[in-house]
Amino acid sequence: MSHTIKRPPVFRITLIQLGLSGLISVLFLLRSQDAAISALAGGLICAIPNAYFIHKAFKYSGAQQVSYVLRSFYQGGTWKMVLTAIGFAAAYKLIHPLDFLALFSAFVAVQAVNFFASKIANL
Repeated sequence: MSHTIKRPPVFRITLIQLGLSGLISVLFLLRSQDAAISALAGGLICAIPNAYFIHKAFKYSGAQQVSYVLRSFYQGGTWKMVLTAIGFAAAYKLIHPLDFLALFSAFVAVQAVNFFASKIANL
């Protein structure tokens, strides 16, 4: 009889972050279209690298694959930081005028979802 540990449904975190990015963007639309675009960018700057990290971190499982799990986890963390930096650089370069308050507010709000990750993924 084989006993395996089910992978946690961590994809829910990404779905919630993407949904929250859209919601925050719509709320900032009440302020201006530039604020809404900046807020959407801020949310996506957080959500997309986090989705990549989740994909890498939960790619492998099991005691026999510990070295793969660890390597994948570190690669995911490193690339998450790199993709976040690229996202902010792209936002500064491509969005004119950029609403810094909307960009950073959305980024921080979407990042806050990670505090509730264990509840979201039912861990």
